[in-house]
Amino acid sequence: MNLAVNATERDLAAAVAEWARALETRIGPAEKAGEIPRDLIAELSELGVLGMTIPEKDGGLGASSLAFALVMEELAAAWPSLAVAVAVSSGIVAGSIVRYGSAEQRARWLPRLTDGRGLGAFALSEPSAGSDAAAIGSTARPDGSGYAIEGRKQFVTNARYAPFAIVFARVGAVDPVRSHAGITAFVVPLDAAGVAIGPAERKLGLRASDTSALVLDGVRVGEDAVLGQVGAGFALALAGLDGGRIGIAAQSVGIARAALARARTYAKQRRQFGRPIAEFDGVRFPLATLASEVDAARMLTLRAAWLRDQGRPFTREAAMAKLYASEMAQRATHTAVQIHGGNGYMGEYAVERYARDGRATTIYEGTSEIQRLVIARSLVAG
Repeated sequence: MNLAVNATERDLAAAVAEWARALETRIGPAEKAGEIPRDLIAELSELGVLGMTIPEKDGGLGASSLAFALVMEELAAAWPSLAVAVAVSSGIVAGSIVRYGSAEQRARWLPRLTDGRGLGAFALSEPSAGSDAAAIGSTARPDGSGYAIEGRKQFVTNARYAPFAIVFARVGAVDPVRSHAGITAFVVPLDAAGVAIGPAERKLGLRASDTSALVLDGVRVGEDAVLGQVGAGFALALAGLDGGRIGIAAQSVGIARAALARARTYAKQRRQFGRPIAEFDGVRFPLATLASEVDAARMLTLRAAWLRDQGRPFTREAAMAKLYASEMAQRATHTAVQIHGGNGYMGEYAVERYARDGRATTIYEGTSEIQRLVIARSLVAG
C-alpha cells in the first residue's frame, strides 16, 4: 500500500493548512452568527478545494481521495464547521454527480459547485428516516415529461448555501419486501417553485455549518433531473455515504489533532505545585496515548482512501476508519478539556468548541452503531 500523494496534492494540502491558520480571528464571530462567510467560500474556490474531487476533464483538479482526506484534516483542525460544509459539497455531492451524472448533468451542475458562489447539499434524511434510510416518505410522482416531488427532508447540510440539492424520493408504491425499491436521486435546484428551506437548526456544535430542513411541495422537475437510474437511488446514496465516511474520519483526525496540540501547549505552560502540569504522569500519559491514537486513526483513514483510489472495495474500511476516528475524537476532546481544567469549560479556550464540534462525528454519515453493523455484516458475509 503506497500512501504517497503527488507534489501538486501535497502543495494543495499545505496551502489549505496555511490558509486555514489565518482564519482564527474569524471563527468566533462566524460561529456566533451561525454562518460561513461567503467570501471564504469564494477563497476555497480559488484554492481549488471546491473542485478538487472533480476530474480535470470536468473542470476540476482530479485530486486523489488520499489528498482529499489530507485537506479535510487540515480544514477540520482549524474549523470543523467549514470542513463539514466542504466535505458534503466537494465529497458527497460532487462525487455523486461525477460518478452517476450524464455528460449534460456534469456540464450543468459541477461548475455550480466550484465557482465559489455556493455549496452543494445532499437531502436524504427525513423526520422518520435516519439510520433507516430506506424508510423515506418523500415521493416523486410522474407528471408529464417529468416528476412532481413531495416531501420533507431533515438535517440538510448547506441548504442555505446550495444552488441545488441531490434529493431522494420514491417513485411508485412502497414494496413491503424491498423497502428501498423505487428510491430515486434527483438534482433539484433550490430556487425551483415549491422548494422552501426551514429555519436553521440550533445545534450543540458545528454552529457555523448550516443544517436546515428542506420542504418540497409539488416541486416540478424534468426527466433530466434523475441522477443515475430511476429506482437506483438507494445504492447511489450508500455509495455517497461510503465516501463521506472517509471525509468524516479525516475530520475527526483533524479535530483530535488540534485538541491534542492545544492540550500539549497548555500542559507545558500551566504550573501547579511548583512545576508544569506536563510533568505529571496523570497529564502526560493521556497525551501519549492520544498521540498514538491520532496516528492510528489517520492510517485507517488513509487506507480507506487508498483503496478507493485503487478502485477496490472500501465500504468496510471506510466504516472502520469512521468508527475508530470519530470515537477517538471524543476521547481526545474530553482529555483536552480535562487537562485545561476549569479553563477547558470556558468559551475563551478553543478546546471547548472542539469538544462540541467533535461530538457530531459519531452521529452523521451513519452513527457508530451503524458503522459496527456495516463492519459486522462484512465479517460474516459468505
